[in-house]
Amino acid sequence: MKNATTALLLSLTLVACGGDSDTDATPETEETTGTVTIVTPMEGALINGSTVTVQLSSSVPIVPAGELTEGTGHHHLYLDADLTPADQPVPTVPGSIVHMGDASATYVFEGVAPGEHRIIAVVADGVHVPLQPWVVDTVRFTVGGN
Repeated sequence: MKNATTALLLSLTLVACGGDSDTDATPETEETTGTVTIVTPMEGALINGSTVTVQLSSSVPIVPAGELTEGTGHHHLYLDADLTPADQPVPTVPGSIVHMGDASATYVFEGVAPGEHRIIAVVADGVHVPLQPWVVDTVRFTVGGN
């Protein structure tokens, strides 16, 4: 028991005194992966009418499509569509998968049918391939009548 206690104290002393500088890189690594947030509609929202305005926020610098600076990207929206493979460019599917290649953070879907829906936001690079690790957010909402 005495040896186990001594070993524990030595371990705690080494940790408390600092150590490898690589441990300081963890927050920086998490920060560089980035986030995207669907600000509106909010999770569980009830939207009256058939127009759905999507507002996005991102910790990743958003630039126009074609810009190939590492760590940047632009938004893509999937309305009631499943994600495409991570190593493939995001396709365009009218009314379902939208490229926001102009570096905008707002998109308006019109003519959305009443019922339950899902939007997935994905940040992809200049050639539309999703950033790795994925920078993605999902919300579910309901469109009601007028």
